[in-house]
Amino acid sequence: MFKRIYFQIIFWAIIAGINIGFTVYFLPLRTIILSTLFVLFFQMFVFYFNVGVLFPRYFSLKNTGRFVLITAAFIVFVTLCQTMADYYYFSKLILKGGPFGRPHMMMILMRSFFWLSFIDMISTVYMMQNRIREQSEQTQRLIAEKLNTELKLLKAQINPHFIFNTLNNIYSLSYMKSEKAPEGILKLSQMLRYVIEECEGEKVTLKSEIEYIENYIAFQKMKTPNEQNIFFEYFNTDSEILIPPMLFMPFIENSFKYSKIEEQPQSFIKIKLTTDHQKINFTIRNSVPKSGRPKPGAGTGIDNVKKRLNIIFPDKHTLSIHQENNEFIVDLRLLIL
Repeated sequence: MFKRIYFQIIFWAIIAGINIGFTVYFLPLRTIILSTLFVLFFQMFVFYFNVGVLFPRYFSLKNTGRFVLITAAFIVFVTLCQTMADYYYFSKLILKGGPFGRPHMMMILMRSFFWLSFIDMISTVYMMQNRIREQSEQTQRLIAEKLNTELKLLKAQINPHFIFNTLNNIYSLSYMKSEKAPEGILKLSQMLRYVIEECEGEKVTLKSEIEYIENYIAFQKMKTPNEQNIFFEYFNTDSEILIPPMLFMPFIENSFKYSKIEEQPQSFIKIKLTTDHQKINFTIRNSVPKSGRPKPGAGTGIDNVKKRLNIIFPDKHTLSIHQENNEFIVDLRLLIL
């Protein structure tokens, strides 16, 4: 708003200076001031009538001809009004006895038409810029609303996905009548509390996310009495950094699913998490069995996290997912601002 007012003040100061410049060398100061005010009155009337009435009501990219005709008729009408007022009243009253006498009516007409057309063109360009800016702002708002809605939907998919998997795990422990079932239920309650309470917010601390990952790994280890090669390293981490909840979990869940770590003793999962100021580096490596098919699953977790990353960290993250020999590698780098 301030920029618009500032622009208009500068604009009218320039127009007034131009009007003064044509008369400053051969008319007295009083006449110059009155002449400038007289001309500015008609010029400002054209400018603001176009801004307030003609452009908002009649301008359309689909039918510019109508706007041009109406504007041309308006300019002609105002030009005639200014010319008549100038020739029969203003020039007669103010310029009588001046060094050049009264100007010819045709000269007044041409001069008025030129300046009023120029002012009208400036006002039209001014309004077009405003409309383009408003449309751009509206587009940005719609994009932001769409992204926010999509992010909420993506977050809403996390909880059912998590609960489905963990209940399956509890069922497995109970079915095998494992002594670890009560501890598993306790771990599950801690994890559910985190998911239901803390994950409702937009961000969680990195410390909370690390604790959740540790509980998840401990929960997975309960499913089999065999020793599992699972390594979770986190060092040089700023535990108070805020991140979106459960951002790394789809990658961790996939590593358990595709490594078949519960079935094959030689399988492994290596997770590494570090921070450097406002940068987070997350890497996970898991073995890929030479034979056999991975466990069936919906496979929506990775797509989910990719969408979340694109929404929350546009141009502020890199994600590499690839396989080297019999090892699957995910490398995620985030810039937290």
